Amino acid sequence: MVSTCKIRVRYKDTDCMKVVYYGNYLTYFEVGRVEYLRQHGLAMSDVDQKVHLPVVEAVVRYVKPARLDELLDVRCWISERKRASFRFAYEIANEPGERVATGSTLHACWDPQTSRMIAVPDWLVTAMPVVAQG
Repeated sequence: MVSTCKIRVRYKDTDCMKVVYYGNYLTYFEVGRVEYLRQHGLAMSDVDQKVHLPVVEAVVRYVKPARLDELLDVRCWISERKRASFRFAYEIANEPGERVATGSTLHACWDPQTSRMIAVPDWLVTAMPVVAQG
């Protein structure tokens, strides 16, 4: 399942040329994945009580600059899952539908009670089906 949410580019997200500063795309990815979980019935505040999902790898490919006041669509899906990790894939597009950026984040599962890495819990596997391509 692919989740989509909208983000308006804020002034604070841009550089002196009114272009989104490159590091902010990772924030947009985070908004996308939190909304993905919400759209799949899991509020991040509830997930965080059961399991922590640290990012262990992040990739961003910049295609076209996003600019101040643009409305962006952030698409997010699970592209890969292993026993103890999973990967969110992302695509960000502007209002005309032009691709702005793509990327992914790889997440591990951390038990907050034992402070140890764990396998992806069954309840999370159920809520996050793998999509071959967004």
